[in-house]
Amino acid sequence: MPGSLNDILPEPISEANERVILDLLKRKMKGAAGLGVQLLHAMEQRFGPEARQVVRDMADDRRSTPRPDPGQPAADLHEFCARLDRGCVGSHQWQRVSDQPNRIAYEFTRCMWAEIYRELDEPLLGYVICAGDEPAVKSHNPALAFKRTKVLMNGDELCDHVFYVDES
Repeated sequence: MPGSLNDILPEPISEANERVILDLLKRKMKGAAGLGVQLLHAMEQRFGPEARQVVRDMADDRRSTPRPDPGQPAADLHEFCARLDRGCVGSHQWQRVSDQPNRIAYEFTRCMWAEIYRELDEPLLGYVICAGDEPAVKSHNPALAFKRTKVLMNGDELCDHVFYVDES
């Protein structure tokens, strides 16, 4: 299953060394996420439940700014997913379950962000990260689309990401 640091490192490292590095990464991510949780709680104390609604609205209203030079949609789809694969190494575990010219699907079974925000009992804040998936692919090329029916952040057993060329 992809996700090992050895997928991107020029020289392989042992499983023990990888665990040390990933534990350090998770502690740093959790520290940053914890600041966001503290900020949300302070805003709730000051402004009430409306502060939490602002976070929900922010997640719902994520927009994309398309890059100025999108390429051919199918090529851009594969380029986007190759970048996604590299960017998720270490913090995620996944399997590519479909790899077609106009459609690539994944099953993500581990996401450090989901683990962290659930440990902090604030998956709503973490979902703001998840909400960026569709705008990210749209900004890469407006002819691309994204769908998902399961989300680790919401407690599902996996995230089922499907990126595809929008033929409509």
